[in-house]
Amino acid sequence: DQGRDANCNYEFPGCPRNLEPVCGTDGNTYNNECLLCMENKKRDVPIRIQKDGPC
Repeated sequence: DQGRDANCNYEFPGCPRNLEPVCGTDGNTYNNECLLCMENKKRDVPIRIQKDGPC
């Protein structure tokens, strides 16, 4: 399972502060999908969502 693409349709900069952790395919836990998207933009690496919840 290669995970799923994050929904990155957010108004940048800034993310909602909701705590809905997702586990990225890089092995890191992100507080929400938007923060994973921001990391993708920053690092230019297509991290996907491995699963909902912490890694």
